[in-house]
Amino acid sequence: MNANYDRETLAGAQLCFALASRLLYCEPDDAELTAQAEERLFAEAPFGMEHPQVREGLAAMDAWCADAAAEGPDARAERFAALRREWFRLFVGAGAPDAPSWESFYVDPNSQLFSVHTLEVRAWYQRYGLELERLHAEPDDNLGLMLGFVGHLIDLEGEATAAGDEARARTLADDQEAFVAEHVLPWLSAWRYSALKHATSAYFRGAAAFVFGLCACYAERFGIVFDEDAQAFKRAIR
Repeated sequence: MNANYDRETLAGAQLCFALASRLLYCEPDDAELTAQAEERLFAEAPFGMEHPQVREGLAAMDAWCADAAAEGPDARAERFAALRREWFRLFVGAGAPDAPSWESFYVDPNSQLFSVHTLEVRAWYQRYGLELERLHAEPDDNLGLMLGFVGHLIDLEGEATAAGDEARARTLADDQEAFVAEHVLPWLSAWRYSALKHATSAYFRGAAAFVFGLCACYAERFGIVFDEDAQAFKRAIR
């Protein structure tokens, strides 16, 4: 069972999931980082501000950006270069990344990549006409990609809601619930622990907190809450 979101709420959630996807999946580039620093893009978010991890994550990234905005060109260039190196170390790795972002790494025996879980995620993408550009060259169950997929479904739900197609909007919400509950939430806490342990910048420590808080906040729409004692997501007792 899921809560109905209006178009404004869906639009805010979609923007946040698109941002979360880019933070993890895309190598930071100077133009984007400059915009983030000078425009204070992390000062607030259009969705999830009631969740402490969202606020904590945004505050950390905003502080990093404020420091960058106050620096001269040379210092800022080095800050940006260091962030790119950190992104590569955390999420790509010359060998193994410090904070792997693949579902199969956390849930499959021996952390096997391109497992049955990868294929299940690929089938979800294909159901909505999506396919990776580098199919078979990178795992489909990358957290950044999956967050982008959730954002895509939210966008489609918003379109269906705007068109008055309640049945399609409900199906899209149900699919979001199934996908998030099965493929994102079961290992998200372990990923957050790894990311926070190995991130050295306030930017990526903030990104880890923001991603976790965003997913936790959105999961509450479906009656799923994070149990701090068990460090796991569970269905809320009604």
